[in-house]
Amino acid sequence: MADTDEPDDGRSLEMPSFSLRRKSTKAAAEDASTAVPPPRERRRLPTIALSGPRAAATTGVVIGGLAVLLSWVATSACDVVRGTPSCGGGPGLLILLALLVVLAYAGSLVLRVFGVPDAGSTSVLAVGILAVLVLVFLLGSIDEWWMVVAIPLTAAIGYCASWWVTASVRTDESDPEDAVAHREPHDVR
Repeated sequence: MADTDEPDDGRSLEMPSFSLRRKSTKAAAEDASTAVPPPRERRRLPTIALSGPRAAATTGVVIGGLAVLLSWVATSACDVVRGTPSCGGGPGLLILLALLVVLAYAGSLVLRVFGVPDAGSTSVLAVGILAVLVLVFLLGSIDEWWMVVAIPLTAAIGYCASWWVTASVRTDESDPEDAVAHREPHDVR
């Protein structure tokens, strides 16, 4: 172990330069100014104040409409490429997974605009609920015209249920009894 009573002799742990030429002061100043770019400031999303259930229901309708639009685009693309509106097999599964990821991300952004805490987990759970409800109850009639209304309503139900679950599970840090239960242990020696 190193002795901590020794004075610092000013030596640097930096690797030595083996160049025979010395940098000019102008080149050294340019290197110093361009070495680390200043960090970019993240843009904040605008926020709209809505209560949790209203924000969840509105987000559900928006994401349900986006789901209808994206699934129509996907089936139209499959119809153009394959000659049938079904992409089945590998491409269909990849398109479905990409669609679910896009819906979850878009839902997270919309929930953040509404100021809902835990927007990411709420959106992922809501898209999962939407997928299950569509598969269980609506899959047989997926090509009907009334699905344009049914999918956004189902998404609103899924987002409201997801918001309720997330809000009931979230711990409130201002609760003193809960804060004692989650306090970090510390050494009292």
